[in-house]
Amino acid sequence: MSYTRVREQLSKPGFYPHRPSDVTIRESHSSCVFLAGDLAYKLKKPLRFDFLDYSDKATRRRLCGDEVRLNRRLAPDLYLGVRALVEREDGRLVLGEVDDARAVDYLVEMRRFDERRTLASLVERGVAGEQEIRAVARLLARFHAAAEPLPAVDPGDAVRRATAETFASLHRLAPESLARELLAAEELTAAYLVNHRRMLLGRAAAGLVRDGHGDLRAEHVVLEDPIAIVDCLEFDPALRQIDVAEDLAFLTMDLTRLGASPLASKLVAAYRDAGGDPGEPGLLAFHAAQRAWVRAKVELLSGREEEARAYLRLGRLFGWQARRPLVLVVCGTSGSGKSHLAAALAELSGSTVVSSDVVRKELAGIEPAETARGEHYSAGFSRRTYRRLGELAAEELERYGLVIVDATFRRRSERAQFAAGAGALPARVAFVECLAPREVRLDRIRRRRACARGASDVTVELARRQRFSPLTEVDAHHHLPLRTDRDTEDVLHAVETWLNEIRISPRTGSGPERMPAEPNPRSFET
Repeated sequence: MSYTRVREQLSKPGFYPHRPSDVTIRESHSSCVFLAGDLAYKLKKPLRFDFLDYSDKATRRRLCGDEVRLNRRLAPDLYLGVRALVEREDGRLVLGEVDDARAVDYLVEMRRFDERRTLASLVERGVAGEQEIRAVARLLARFHAAAEPLPAVDPGDAVRRATAETFASLHRLAPESLARELLAAEELTAAYLVNHRRMLLGRAAAGLVRDGHGDLRAEHVVLEDPIAIVDCLEFDPALRQIDVAEDLAFLTMDLTRLGASPLASKLVAAYRDAGGDPGEPGLLAFHAAQRAWVRAKVELLSGREEEARAYLRLGRLFGWQARRPLVLVVCGTSGSGKSHLAAALAELSGSTVVSSDVVRKELAGIEPAETARGEHYSAGFSRRTYRRLGELAAEELERYGLVIVDATFRRRSERAQFAAGAGALPARVAFVECLAPREVRLDRIRRRRACARGASDVTVELARRQRFSPLTEVDAHHHLPLRTDRDTEDVLHAVETWLNEIRISPRTGSGPERMPAEPNPRSFET
C-alpha cells in the first residue's frame, strides 16, 4: 500500500479504536505524527536521504522498536510501544500487533503531551524561567551520567564524518549565493578539529562521549511532571553517540535561536552545577555551530530557504564564538577601511568594537561627535589613549572572550602602550592591517567628512601626511595585510580564512586553556 493511502487513512478519526473527535497532523521531512485524542502515532516516511534510510519496511519496523527503547530513557511514560498497520481484505487498515505477518507498515504509539508545555512554547510565550531551566539541566546531567560511555570513539572523526555529509547536502541544496558562506563554515570546522584534537580525545578518554539524545531541541523538552524529553535520534547511532557537550550544545543553540540566550547560559551553568562537564565555552560554541548548520540542511530539505538562511547566520556567529579567546586588532592609516571592517566583523561575530577615536574623546571629556583639540592628538595624549584602549580590550576579553579593536596603530610606541594596558592577555592578539590605494583612502575621508559621520577628526590634509610604522614586532603569522577596496564579504571571508590558518600554525600552538565564562549578550540578539 502506498504511503499516500496510508497517510489518508490515518488522518481520519474513524481509523482509531478509541474514536478521537479529530486528528491533527504534524509533518516533518522524514515522518508524520497523527495526534488522535490522548494518543499520538508516528509514521516513518518510506524515503532515503544521504543521512537517513527509511525506504525498507523491515528497517522501519526495527527503527520503530529502537525509537521506543531509546526514548524510554528520558520519556518512559510517553512511549507505549510499536503497533503494526494491518491491511484487511477490503483494503482498510487497522492497528495490529507488531509481529503480524500481514503488516504493511509500523507506527510508534505514544501518549500525547501538551504542546503548550514544551520548552519552545514556554520560551516563545515568555514564561520559561530559571527554575524550569535548572530542572532540565539536572535531568540532562543525570541522563548523561547514566548513558553508556564510548571511550574508544574519536570525536573528531565522528564530527568530521557527520559534517562532511551536512556540508555536501548544503552545497547541493543551497542557492549559489551561499557557496562562499558554506566554504567558510567548512574551513572553520576543519581548522577547529585539527587545533583541538588533543582536547577532544581527552574528553573521550575521560568517558564524556556517551550514547546521548542527538536531537536535543527545545520543542522536544516537555515541562510536565515529570519532565520528559522526546524524539531521540534512532536512525544512526553515530549521531547520538557523541560528546555530552555536543548534546547540550544543540539545546543552547536552539534557545539562542528562540531569543533566549540568557536561558542558554543558565542551562550550561546549571548543568555544570549538577555534575555535568560541558567543556569550555569555545567547545560548546563549535558544536552549536554544527547543529545550526544541520538544522539549515533540514530546513532546505523541507523547502524553507528563509529559515535555512537564519540557521546559517546563527551557525556563522557561533563559529566566531568558537574562536575565543581572541583580540582582533583592525588597524591601518585613515581611510583604509578599518572602522568599516571592524564594524562588519563585530556584527558578524557578535562582539564589541573598542575604538581609539571614542576612547580619545572620552579621555578628553568631550562627546564622540565633537572635534578634539590639537593637544588631544599630541604624542603623550595618544600614548594615554592607546594604554586605555588596551585596558578596555582586556576587560572586554575577560567578560566575553572576543573583542575587536579599531585604531590606526600606526606608531610602534602606540602599539607598545596598548600592550602595556592590556597586560598578559590569555588570548591570541591578531592584527589585520587594512590597505587601500591613496586616492581611495582620501576619497573615503572626503565622503565621511561631508556626511559628518563617526568620531574621527581626520582631514584629507592630515591623511596625506600620515605614515605607518611597519608591524615588524608582530609575529608574521599574526599579521594580515589586507586590501579593502573590494566587496566587504570578500574581505570578511579573507579574515575568517586567515584566522583558521593561524589557529593551526605549529608556531602558535592550540592557544591558552583559560576561557571566559560568558558569551557577549549582544552576540545572540535576534
